[in-house]
Amino acid sequence: MLQGWLLDAARVAPALLLSTRDPVKGMAYGLANSRCQCHFTNGEYMLVFICYNIMVALFSPLLVLYIIWLLLVTDRSRGGMRERLGFIPKRKVPTGKCLWLHAVSVGETGAAKPIWEALLAALPGWGLLHSTTTDTGQAQAKKAVEGRGQTCYFPFDFLPCVWLAFHRVRPSLLVMVETELWPNVFAFAKLYGCRVMVANGRISDRSLRGARRVRWIYRWMMTNVDHFCMQSEGDAARIIQLGADPARVSVVGNSKFDTTIPLLSESEQAAMQQELGLTGEEPVLVAGCTHPGEEEIVLSAFRLVKNAVPAARLIIAPRDISRAAKVEELAAAQGFASARRTRIETEPPPSDAVIILDTIGELSRVYALCASAFVGGSLSPNGGHNVLEPLGMGKPALFGPYMNNFRDIAAITHTEGVGFQIASAEELAECWLRLLRDPAQCQAIATKSREIFRQYTGASERCAEVARKLVMG
Repeated sequence: MLQGWLLDAARVAPALLLSTRDPVKGMAYGLANSRCQCHFTNGEYMLVFICYNIMVALFSPLLVLYIIWLLLVTDRSRGGMRERLGFIPKRKVPTGKCLWLHAVSVGETGAAKPIWEALLAALPGWGLLHSTTTDTGQAQAKKAVEGRGQTCYFPFDFLPCVWLAFHRVRPSLLVMVETELWPNVFAFAKLYGCRVMVANGRISDRSLRGARRVRWIYRWMMTNVDHFCMQSEGDAARIIQLGADPARVSVVGNSKFDTTIPLLSESEQAAMQQELGLTGEEPVLVAGCTHPGEEEIVLSAFRLVKNAVPAARLIIAPRDISRAAKVEELAAAQGFASARRTRIETEPPPSDAVIILDTIGELSRVYALCASAFVGGSLSPNGGHNVLEPLGMGKPALFGPYMNNFRDIAAITHTEGVGFQIASAEELAECWLRLLRDPAQCQAIATKSREIFRQYTGASERCAEVARKLVMG
C-alpha cells in the first residue's frame, strides 16, 4: 500500500511543479504532453526519483552551510549564487529556441567552444545560454560567447533550484559537456520536452568505481539522456556499463583537438615577454595548472635545471590562482625570488625571479614563450589537465602518471613522441634539460603536433550533427 502511494505521489509531484499558477494544468502537462519523455511512468524509476531527492533533502542543511561559506568566506558574487539557486535572470534567456550548454570549469569551457560554435552553425536562429559552475569557468565563458550568447551559473541539483531554472529558461536542447551528469536536471529537461545530450563525454575508471555504488541512480538518469557523444571506445564502454542504451551511444572523438589555438606572432611574443619581465634571450620553462604538492616538485626540478643552465627562467601557473601567495612561500623556501604576474608592472622583479601567473586566460599565450612545458594535475592524483594547450603552440608537453581524465590524449602524445611522462623532480629536470639541449627535436615536435591536430579534428562537427538530428527528428 505504501509503495503504491509513493508511486502515485511521484507521478504527480514533478508535474505539479510545472505551473506555479495552475497546478492542475501543470500536472496535465507533465503527464499528457506528447513531448514529455521523462521516465516517471516506470514504478522502479519513480522510487529512484523519490529516494534520490530524499537523499538530497537530507543533505540540504550542508548545502545551506556551503552557500553561507561561499558568500562570507570566498569572493563568490551574490548574483552568481542566486543563479545557482535557480534564479536565472529573464534578460539572459534567449528568445526563440534555446540551446543550453553547460561546462563546469575552465578546461571544459575551452573544450565546449568548438562544440557550441558547431551547434549554432547547425541550428541557425537558435540562442545560446552557456552555464558554468566555477567563477574561473564563468569568466572564460563570458569572454568566449561575447556578442553570441549569454552566460549564467548552473543550478544546484536540488529539486526547487532545478525546477525554477527550467521554469525560467525552458530550453529546447540541453548539452552537458564531458562529465556533467545530474539526475534532477535530466529529469526536468525531459519533463519540459527538452532534448538532452552529453557532448565530449568521458568517464574515468575512478568515476566508474564511484558510480557503481549508486548504479540504481545512474540507470534511471541514463534513460533521460537522448544521446551520449563519447570521446573514446573506452568511455563509451564505461557509460554503457552504467546503464546507457548502446543505441544512444556513439564515439565522436575529443573536441579539444578542434580548439583553435592562435599562434603568437613575433611581435606578440616580444610584447608578452616584456610584460613578464623577460628579455627573450633566456630559456623559459612553464609549469601550468599545478596543484598542491606539485609546485615543490617543479621547484626542485628547476633547481637542478638552474645548476646546469643558470640563465633558465620558470613560470608557474597554479590551477587555482588564489594559491599564488602559497606558491610564493614555496619558492622562497627553496631560495627563489618570485613575482606575481599582476604585480610585475608596479613591482619590477629580480631578473631571475620565478614568475607566478595569477591571471585567467593567459596560460596558452605563455606556453608560446617556453622551450617546453609541464602540465600539472598529473604528479598528484587529480586526473591531469589538457596537454594539447602547449602542443597547440608547438611546444613539447611533459606530464606525470596521473592522467586518468586525459588518458587517450596522453597515450596519443606519448606514442607520437610529442608528450613525455615523468614521475619525479629528477625525471622532470632531466627531460627539461634534454629538450633544452636539442632544439632540432623541439622543432620536429612542433611539426608533428600540427599533424596530430589535423588527424584527430572533427569531434565538434559530429556532435553538432547528432544534435541536429535530435531536434529535427
